[in-house]
Amino acid sequence: MDYPNNSYYLNPAFGAAVEVRTGLSRLGVTRSLALVLSSIAILLGFSYGILVSNSSANKRTPLYDESLVTRFFSEASAAVVEITVTRDNSNQAYAAMGTGSGFLIDNRGHILTNNHVIEGADKIRVNTSKGRTLTATLLGISPADDLALIQVDPSDLGNILPLKLADSDKVEAGQMAVAIGSFFRNFNSVTVGIVSGTGRGPISPLSRPIPDMIQTDAALNPGNSGGPLLNSNGEVIGVTSAVRTPAIQGIGDFRIGFAVPSNTIASLLPDLMIAQEIRRPWLGISDGPISEQLSKTLDIKYGVVVTHTLPNSLAKQVGFQPFSAATNQGDVIVAIDDMPIHSVDDMDAYFNKKRPGDDVTINVVRNGNNLNVKVDLGKWPDI
Repeated sequence: MDYPNNSYYLNPAFGAAVEVRTGLSRLGVTRSLALVLSSIAILLGFSYGILVSNSSANKRTPLYDESLVTRFFSEASAAVVEITVTRDNSNQAYAAMGTGSGFLIDNRGHILTNNHVIEGADKIRVNTSKGRTLTATLLGISPADDLALIQVDPSDLGNILPLKLADSDKVEAGQMAVAIGSFFRNFNSVTVGIVSGTGRGPISPLSRPIPDMIQTDAALNPGNSGGPLLNSNGEVIGVTSAVRTPAIQGIGDFRIGFAVPSNTIASLLPDLMIAQEIRRPWLGISDGPISEQLSKTLDIKYGVVVTHTLPNSLAKQVGFQPFSAATNQGDVIVAIDDMPIHSVDDMDAYFNKKRPGDDVTINVVRNGNNLNVKVDLGKWPDI
């Protein structure tokens, strides 16, 4: 662009009027040079900013603290054992073998594991981190919670420190979760993930939901069952269980990892110390959560619909009425002992605080009427 003598233009970069002369006096050259240098400085500043930004973006943030994991693995793994069971089979020329994991919970040789790991076992052996194979005695079991306690001679364990139970009520989604176990007979292998969720209720081998289960994406495989799920302090937040989910619409088999919460373990330990089978309370109904449509129709904000009463059950005896969608008649459980019931898991969690033989008052809405039904809880039956 040509500029007339003694004309001015506004430099958009600086917002200042700069005199431009066609003859370019010494002062004009100086100002032009200053303008060029200033522009270069600005460009260099932008370039530096972009470089710093790209450098920061390319930095890799570790998924977890490696030194933390290696440290508490070295401390905790000694208390984790591999469990081998033998189940005699009179119809075969050989005995069936099974493996799983477990962990030491005290200095008296008590080892916690899953019930399905030792179920039906004729012999239980424990392989320790020190290379010893010990014979274990079965103590208490709780099939409804998939928990079992076995014991070895504590003098055979040396100075192995037991693992501590954490408060599972404080576990939150997103926290680090570390599983230790002998999956596929690979002794004391470790996998790292996070807590994917809490308050889950997968079904136990007795076809009963296990309330408040912890879900994790730490890889769990056959042999992990019964091992500990640890938090970032190396404390046990649950006992791991690998749940296999059947193929869904061509997706194929996949696994979702769950752990029985440590607070459930703590509440059952006194009873597990005794050689007995712990039975959870049983009402004898099939049920399901109330649908949004039915909630509006019946003007009930929450509840559990009674879909079926089982033969020879307490529910059958006291006259619970299965709900009919065709007539909108039947029972909806809205509370137990005046505690609101929003889901099936709520019912099981409340019943877990009771024992068979305890009496409860079940608050029911039946055909638009509010009823209180008193029941003495039974024992959860074998399937």
